Amino acid sequence: MKIAIDISQAIYGTGVSVYTKNLVANLIKQYPDDQFVLFGGSLRRRQELFNLARKLKGIPRIFPFAPTLMDFIWNSLHLLPIETFTGPVDLIHTSDWTEPPSKYPKVTTVHDLVPFLYPQTTTDSIRNAHKKKLAWVIRESKKIIAVSESTKRDLISILRVPENKIVVIPEGVEDRYTPQPQEIIELAKNHYKTGDDFIFTLSTQEPRKNQSALIKAYQRVRESYPDLKLLIAGRVRQDGGLPETEGVLMAGYIPDSDMPALYSGCLAFVLPSIYEGFGLPPLQAMSCGAAVAVSNVSSLPEVVGDAGVLFDPESIDGIAAGIIEAIENRAKLRPKSLKQASKFSWKKTADATYKVYQEVLSAK
Repeated sequence: MKIAIDISQAIYGTGVSVYTKNLVANLIKQYPDDQFVLFGGSLRRRQELFNLARKLKGIPRIFPFAPTLMDFIWNSLHLLPIETFTGPVDLIHTSDWTEPPSKYPKVTTVHDLVPFLYPQTTTDSIRNAHKKKLAWVIRESKKIIAVSESTKRDLISILRVPENKIVVIPEGVEDRYTPQPQEIIELAKNHYKTGDDFIFTLSTQEPRKNQSALIKAYQRVRESYPDLKLLIAGRVRQDGGLPETEGVLMAGYIPDSDMPALYSGCLAFVLPSIYEGFGLPPLQAMSCGAAVAVSNVSSLPEVVGDAGVLFDPESIDGIAAGIIEAIENRAKLRPKSLKQASKFSWKKTADATYKVYQEVLSAK
């Protein structure tokens, strides 16, 4: 097979970026007899995309067009077939931003429906781009890959996508997320000034991530654990975002290389998000043996299973109780976390995705 895959979103440091890079890397590794054309467009970061395509050992087809231009050409006008850039292929796998026309069969991954469920958390341009893109996806894609049962339910209930068109393929976790040696954990604690006891969260500061509620819950937990710190990692909003609070450490961006040690060293990993299409951070945390406490909504119960603590993200008391339960039961939760995380791998994700390719092409 010769498969063209959109890697445009792989350079932005998001969950979609992690998905794209790991899926492509594992497909190329596991199916060496096939050809993978990696396409994408960027004006300022074209070389970065080209280098990534080469690093992934695919065939680069990177064009010097800004994402906003391709949104207009592909999502609005729906002109200029993608094979103009990729050349002849057997199948196209599109991603998170644009939906180019093609005479070849298409498969599309949908991560979440945030622009439809929480429009106030996105910009007009993002909402409009996703609405137009998904209209073409529903019309033209032979199969839609949803990264969770939650996303599948949203596709059916919100966009009326036929159920037989959707295949649920969970995301994976990288091999480097494993329990770390104590000396590595201590280095991370010292670097981020967490002290011995800290809870950890990783997310952007958009409202649906619910970090303001987490801080309020943390303050209640601190009444029982006065030395406890809360380490918040993720992009910080330009307007300052969250208020300064005693015991709360706003780390901003943390390099991927530091994450396994922080997951391994925290008393609990907490994610109080109102909505997640999948939820990679709790999976990564469990893979490092962390006790996790997460919201009981959207995809998070699928990821955590019975290995973590679930709470109501709308309740400050509920979040606080969930954190305390995870801390106090962390020794019992650790083996459960490791067992649950072992069910997910990028190899499984790639194999299941490849089967979708085969099914689409055999139907053709």
